[in-house]
Amino acid sequence: MVKATGLGHIVLNVSDIDASLAFYSKVVGLEVVTRNEERKIAFMSLGEQHHDLALIQRGGSEAADPIQPGLVHFAWRVADFPALQAAHAELTEAGIKLDPVQHNITNSLYIPDPDGHLVELFCDRWDNGIEVLRTQGPQRKTLNMETGEAVGDAQELLAIRPN
Repeated sequence: MVKATGLGHIVLNVSDIDASLAFYSKVVGLEVVTRNEERKIAFMSLGEQHHDLALIQRGGSEAADPIQPGLVHFAWRVADFPALQAAHAELTEAGIKLDPVQHNITNSLYIPDPDGHLVELFCDRWDNGIEVLRTQGPQRKTLNMETGEAVGDAQELLAIRPN
């Protein structure tokens, strides 16, 4: 049975990324880890993990869904890659649609829930993912679940959408 070890992060569509960055910095104490002005996306952290919150400005980026307010997805951490592989096998056997993705900071499975909310199960790829995210920024490639390696070219960040 799949068992998460904790909530990893939340990704939100926002109407004004600057206002949201200021709000979450002041109210929650999050710091900006990386920001892409062109894509209107930013990753924020409390300093212990690569990101606790990602913000995408609606209408300001191809990565943002212009009609989806608020939640883009929420992510649950699993212990390690073997746990992610076990979840993949179990969920695939149950007939659940999965999208395996390798980000530069995580190996991930994206799954739409019965209401269309996007859920991510992930394991970290680095002990200090916050530094990787700061220096390399976000990326998205298809994940080979057998080898744990990325395959193919980089894809549009957060291009996964539920059916």
